[in-house]
Amino acid sequence: MQKLVIFPFTIRLCLGLFSIVLIILILYQAQHILVPIVFAILFAMLLVAPCNYLERHRIPRGLAAFLSFILFILIGLIVFYLVSSQIYRFKKELPGFINQLNTGLKNLTEKLQENFHLSAEKTNQLLDAVSFKNLYNSTTFVGNTFNTVSNTVLYMILIPVYTFLLLYYRGLIVLFLIRSFSEKNTTLVQEVLNKSRTVIKGYVVGIFTEMIIVAVLNCTAFFILGVKYAFLLGVIAAVLNIIPYLGIFTACILSMIVTYTTNSPGTVLGVAIVLISVHLIDANFILLKVVGSKLKMNAMATLCGVLSGGAIWGITGMFLAIPLLSILKLIFDAAEIRPPWGLLIGEDISLPDRRAQRKLLRAQKLLKKKESNL
Repeated sequence: MQKLVIFPFTIRLCLGLFSIVLIILILYQAQHILVPIVFAILFAMLLVAPCNYLERHRIPRGLAAFLSFILFILIGLIVFYLVSSQIYRFKKELPGFINQLNTGLKNLTEKLQENFHLSAEKTNQLLDAVSFKNLYNSTTFVGNTFNTVSNTVLYMILIPVYTFLLLYYRGLIVLFLIRSFSEKNTTLVQEVLNKSRTVIKGYVVGIFTEMIIVAVLNCTAFFILGVKYAFLLGVIAAVLNIIPYLGIFTACILSMIVTYTTNSPGTVLGVAIVLISVHLIDANFILLKVVGSKLKMNAMATLCGVLSGGAIWGITGMFLAIPLLSILKLIFDAAEIRPPWGLLIGEDISLPDRRAQRKLLRAQKLLKKKESNL
């Protein structure tokens, strides 16, 4: 029997850090390959239920996957049509929007010059630094827009294709994952897969339901206030609301800037009040009822995951960070590795659990003392 070699701590630390850097580098460089696959996995988990329902009624797997795929495409087309019509309308008025925004910035710098006695040179430098006058026609803007549109079109093609293939070959994929481990871990692997599917399915369904409710509340309030692009801003705010802690601030700033150039200052204040109020209602009532504590992750791990996802994959990474982190937690808990990373990601230990742990530690110490005396 071969003897297990244990490397010194410094070597293990270097190997661990090198592995982390290598994984981050692979995730960053292969994001255009991995992002659509991850999205497809999440959507496939949503469509597994209707696919299984059709298969139970003796519909072949290929046809069941195709019908579920058609349902997914129809819902996506409806959402795309509603949002794209608003985006097209907004794009037509973008030059006027930028001019109004620059006018507002100019008025603001003039007030700063009067009230804080700044020189004209400094105010002009400040205005040039934050001005949007060259944004619409700049090469950077055109290049970024082209890259964004091309990536979006690529994702819109790849995600449905991957989703259909994952639905069709899901049995083969599960069998591959089970056989990738030893036979003694078969039950454990199946348990992790089932828990991952249940947790992610519940989370994704809950998030979509929450997003629809928040979008309806936002759009209704914006229509009552007479906000221009009420539907577009309401939907964008609902989507950004999914990003924990950071999404609401981004939604507020974006909505207030757009409203400032198209409505009165009172409407801008109303938009901020609406978004904050809806967010509070969502955080304290809607989120708890619809999503619940399915993921069981603490705020520190959630925030670190969102920031890390944003640094690696941008805004897309912020959306995907939470479900991916929850899958990692399930794997860490099932593997029982040391150090217990699943415990670090999970919720805080409640007071009764802490008392029970302290009692257990005291009992273990007393038992060790008795054994040493014997």
